[in-house]
Amino acid sequence: MKTWLNQILRLFRFAFPTTNYFKRLVWLGCISVSLPLIVLGTTYYHISVDKLKQQFQQDSRTSLVQLKDRMENMTTRIEYQSMQLVNNPTLHYALGRPNFSEQYVKQLELLDYMTLQKNASELIQDIVFYSSLSDTVLSSFYGKSTLENSPQLTNINTAMKMKKRTGWVYLPSFKADGYISYVRQLPLMRVDSLQGVAIFQVKVSDIGELVFNSHNEENIESLIVLDSDNTILMHSSDSSQLGQSANAFPLYDNILQHADSDQQFISEDESGNRILTSINQTVLGKTYISLLPEKVMTDQLNWLRLLIVGSVFTILLFGFMLTIASSKFAYSPIDQLLRYGGQLRHGKMSKISGTVNEFDFIRSSLTYLNDQAASLQTYVEKIQPALQDQFMMKLLQSPTAIKNETIEDDCNTYQLPIKGSFAVLIVRPENLFKEKRFFPNEGPIISFAVKNVMHELLKHDLISDGYVLGEDGREAIAIIHLIDDINDEDTTNILFSYAVNVNEALSTHLSFTVSIGIGSRKSGIALLSESYKEASLALQQRLFNDNRHIFHYDKKSKMAEKLIVFNYPKDIELSITEYLLQGEHPLATQSLHQFYERIRVTESYNTAMHCYHILLSSIIQSLEEMGYAVLDNLGDNLFEQLKARQTYHEVHEWFVEILFPMHKHITVQNRTNSTRKAVQLVCQHIDANQGMPSLIECAVLVQMSPSYLSRMFKQEAGMTFIEYLMKYKVDRAKKLLKETDYSITEIAEIIGYSERNLNRAFQRHVMMSPNQYRISLR
Repeated sequence: MKTWLNQILRLFRFAFPTTNYFKRLVWLGCISVSLPLIVLGTTYYHISVDKLKQQFQQDSRTSLVQLKDRMENMTTRIEYQSMQLVNNPTLHYALGRPNFSEQYVKQLELLDYMTLQKNASELIQDIVFYSSLSDTVLSSFYGKSTLENSPQLTNINTAMKMKKRTGWVYLPSFKADGYISYVRQLPLMRVDSLQGVAIFQVKVSDIGELVFNSHNEENIESLIVLDSDNTILMHSSDSSQLGQSANAFPLYDNILQHADSDQQFISEDESGNRILTSINQTVLGKTYISLLPEKVMTDQLNWLRLLIVGSVFTILLFGFMLTIASSKFAYSPIDQLLRYGGQLRHGKMSKISGTVNEFDFIRSSLTYLNDQAASLQTYVEKIQPALQDQFMMKLLQSPTAIKNETIEDDCNTYQLPIKGSFAVLIVRPENLFKEKRFFPNEGPIISFAVKNVMHELLKHDLISDGYVLGEDGREAIAIIHLIDDINDEDTTNILFSYAVNVNEALSTHLSFTVSIGIGSRKSGIALLSESYKEASLALQQRLFNDNRHIFHYDKKSKMAEKLIVFNYPKDIELSITEYLLQGEHPLATQSLHQFYERIRVTESYNTAMHCYHILLSSIIQSLEEMGYAVLDNLGDNLFEQLKARQTYHEVHEWFVEILFPMHKHITVQNRTNSTRKAVQLVCQHIDANQGMPSLIECAVLVQMSPSYLSRMFKQEAGMTFIEYLMKYKVDRAKKLLKETDYSITEIAEIIGYSERNLNRAFQRHVMMSPNQYRISLR
């Protein structure tokens, strides 16, 4: 034991010698660097963990909202289709008829409707109907059978015994076919006994691809959907849990107990692993859960821990190597001086080895230290303005008033006056969205130019001092420090004069149109935040008065403001959406101006912008109702763009020049696609019926008027409906002439023409008679 202690002491004396000051300086430097590095690294690590956790929470909320929207949209569509089926008259007829098993025409009619319902959705794999009175099972996949002979026997028996009338369930065949089923017990308004059941079967994997299509590929986050009875309907990472009760799993049971009090919290699984949990419950009882192991977040910061450990190890290794090198190669003037002093004390005047003058070396070292101290002072003076700006921005953005005592030391450090009169002006450039001289990311350049002009104009006899702030390009802020003993009238004139000069200078020299808000005078620098808020409120008047550029905060008018009766212009909103859907953009623009005239009477910025957001929501909803998925792709972006507009002209131009053209592009594109699909369906119908359908029959098929279908058909096919039908019949007649021995009269009857009309059609399209065409083939 003593041997080990002696070794440690010897190593310690070697690292921290009492006579070699250079080695002591090396290790002092290593420790001085390592300790702050460890403290700062650890602090940064914890801050990074918190920020990463916030980011994951935000991502989880977004994932749950997207999951909820997709899941609710999918389930609602299928539930609506099931409601359409059970309300079908043929199905009602089947439920009340014991002899329905012998009525084949009715069965075929109901099967056709079930097939139509199945084909209307890509998700539905099979639709099953069972009538207990007639012991009849109809399936869009298997056809008609009795219950005993039906492949759906166990599923139907389970569905008939369900306690709930309707709902999503996993039936016994789930493990074999992978279907989740939506079940409706029949009849809907059950008075007597249960008479049947309707089952819509959907493949779980198809739903997973639809609702989890944006889920991360690494599958580090688990998304779960629970029904109102806590049955697990969907699971993004563990399909073995589908159909089971969430209460059977301790983790989910614990989560559901916390769901009433918090939507985001930390839970623990059975192994004690911490899991970041987010939950979202709907009005109808469905629960959406997001699970993300905390270890996933911390693993992303392993590089930071390795960097801290590696850096400290490198510094200590460097110190150790430098200590070894210094003991062998380093020249130490301090040691030489100490050795020389010891020789003098003992009367030894021997010559000191070496050719270097130790005093000159020390003198040069002290000179270097003086130079470094001067450089440090210069650097501090250089960064002082930036620190001063940050401190003043902190004062401006303070949510509450600050006491002078709390900021006195900082004001003295940055040489800022505490007492006196202060006022704030905010300068905001207008219509930067149309500014072509700068790129969108060059806001700091605009801010720099505006600040320079404002700073140059801060010269007035009654202005003691002034400061100009602003970095993001959206606004520049002037803080005016007025001289003592100045009255309110002079203050108003000085601030207005300065605002006029700034406005004229920016307009003349930089071609910028700006709006300037002026806050009231405040006593003491601690009240700067109040003047800043007043200047911001003054700028809100831009939404109602675009002709002015300078706005004062009027406290008296704000106090005297009365609540007026205001009704949201719903009629104008409906007119705008209707004009847009009809393509009448000039009328929509006129209605938009009427909309503004109605809401400006409120003289409330918040109310007016809220009305504009409602109008935007209504326009998006009108597109969504027409089947255009605008909200998923552009919804949030559109609201952010509208929020960035602050004046009437900016808002009006955004609606007219961006939103309305985008609306027109979407509607035209979707109408073209729907028209093309309708024409394709008509052509398929003509081919399926051997060219016999009429224009009216086809118009009913695609739910269009005959005249509109005729115009659209010519636009898409390049010929009229009659011409296409005639060409189809001629082509069919040519095929019959070539492949059969039917007479001309028989062929004309087959295609629905008289022999005379067939001859006319051949002369028009083939330039010969049918008989001549047959002869030409031989």
